[in-house]
Amino acid sequence: MTACLSFVQAFSVFPSAVLLGAPAGPTRVISIAAAEAAFEIYDYALASTIAILMGFVQLLVVGGMLGARRFFYTGPVTGGKG
Repeated sequence: MTACLSFVQAFSVFPSAVLLGAPAGPTRVISIAAAEAAFEIYDYALASTIAILMGFVQLLVVGGMLGARRFFYTGPVTGGKG
């Protein structure tokens, strides 16, 4: 679960990339590309496409992690008392 949360949090590195400086350089992330498309180029269709692709990538990776989790779980099958 921690790996899933860390992966999703990695997509929200927009403020840290801007604070580090040179967001168009080596610290460029996909969220900056979406923001530039929306607010600098005014291409809302491109910004929406980038955001949807970010969401699909997150869903695929998190779904894969949660699906693979059952292969590593060795506890009881059912929860509850008794």
